[in-house]
Amino acid sequence: MPSSFQSIDASCPSQTPLQALFQHASERPAIALIADGDVWSYHRLASEVVRLSNGLKRAGIEPGDRIVMLVRTSPLYAVFLFAAMMSGAILVPLKTEFTARELDEFLRWLRPTLFVHEADLQPVVAQMAADVLERTRTVTSAGWHALLGEGSRHTAQVPVDIDSTCLLLATSGTTGMPKLVAYNQRVISHVAGALSAWELDSHSCTLGSTPVAHVSGSFVLMATIIRGCQEVMFSRFDADKLLDAIEQERGTMLFVAPFICQPLVDAQRKRPRDLSSMRVCGIGGDACRPVVAETFQNTFGWRLNNTYGLTECLGSMAFGSAWDTLTAIPGRARLVDADGVEVAQGEVGELQMCGANLSLGYWTGPGDIISHSRGGWFASGDLMVQLPNGEYRFVGRCKDQIVSFTDKISPVEVENQLILHPAVADAAVAGAPDYEAGQRVVALVTLTADAPGTSAQELLAWLRVRLAPFKLPRQIVLTEAIPRNALGKVNRNEVVRIAATN
Repeated sequence: MPSSFQSIDASCPSQTPLQALFQHASERPAIALIADGDVWSYHRLASEVVRLSNGLKRAGIEPGDRIVMLVRTSPLYAVFLFAAMMSGAILVPLKTEFTARELDEFLRWLRPTLFVHEADLQPVVAQMAADVLERTRTVTSAGWHALLGEGSRHTAQVPVDIDSTCLLLATSGTTGMPKLVAYNQRVISHVAGALSAWELDSHSCTLGSTPVAHVSGSFVLMATIIRGCQEVMFSRFDADKLLDAIEQERGTMLFVAPFICQPLVDAQRKRPRDLSSMRVCGIGGDACRPVVAETFQNTFGWRLNNTYGLTECLGSMAFGSAWDTLTAIPGRARLVDADGVEVAQGEVGELQMCGANLSLGYWTGPGDIISHSRGGWFASGDLMVQLPNGEYRFVGRCKDQIVSFTDKISPVEVENQLILHPAVADAAVAGAPDYEAGQRVVALVTLTADAPGTSAQELLAWLRVRLAPFKLPRQIVLTEAIPRNALGKVNRNEVVRIAATN
């Protein structure tokens, strides 16, 4: 057994991912990561982390320095994440879909010491501003080995500051410029400890199907390492490869976003696999259509578990008894009205969360983090209602809520009724500015391939018998695609823009 890695002695409510990594590496020859056939044992991963941590220090990277990564889900990200934790640096994964202009904005803000990007994204990086690139060292995914230093038997025993920021995750930015949410190792350990519903143990196998720049992608990785199990990582979503991996590696835990459900259903129907090993399948990232959830569950025989979390807070809400409900961890959630007063059961209120799993706040500059909570409570911006059984159901976003005259309208409710029409493949609803009403309801709709002749007037007639008049769209635009971000969330600002041009 490898003996060069020993647990780090640091006071923490539960084990941090870095502590767990070295412990597993020293105790057993287990697999940690699998990516495109490349198998990484815990010992191999820990060895590379030690070498990279030494290399980062040799390259002049100091505690608090930012390392920006523009990479897909891969072992490379894991090595840099844990090496950053070990060296005291701050890792910042950014979405690989960002344009050169967006990257310029982020790097001017972050002022990173090191910028690591996928080799095939060089054309995008080449378009970035020269003054931005001149201020940082740039390394590609093909050349990162040049940073590796020497391994050391004693490196893993160096005390680690678990209270300093080690990770910044950008919010989705669907309502404006993304914010950078700060995490330290202590909070990360609390979050991972709250994810007991994932049923992870040393025999589990997780599937890394979401980007590491998203909170779910990074925390699936860290929870995997803490539990000492293995993760199959995917650089890009491919329904066939994902299902094949579940069958071949006996996958036990999967997190899906609603927009990948139908491709998975189609792939399984075309070529059925033995997926009986699956124990927990969570769904989140955006509201899921009832018809999508029903089709998914009927196809796979898995129960879909509503998984709720924000970039700022993960682990305050647990699975409910149905695919669209949640339970609250006692003392960590409440629903309040616009004045911050708790609402009665059955009334709609904004979800607020608290607890040790709450992130540190928003990073605004070196050494500067501003609070995102008031009195320890973080306002989620999500509207929910508590059901008679004590569980919670999502109603909509506070900012997405449409106010027409004095009426309040949930765009999700209108979308759910539109999607029930047999000719509708997808739909998105938003509130457009209106001189008289304040806002008016507008909708974008994509039609199924076998119903190209369906008109907006037919869809409106369909809605009239299902929704109150004040909820009806004043405009329905037929389009080829619904504007969504990389994780499938509707970009409602873009919905309004498209409607205005039609």
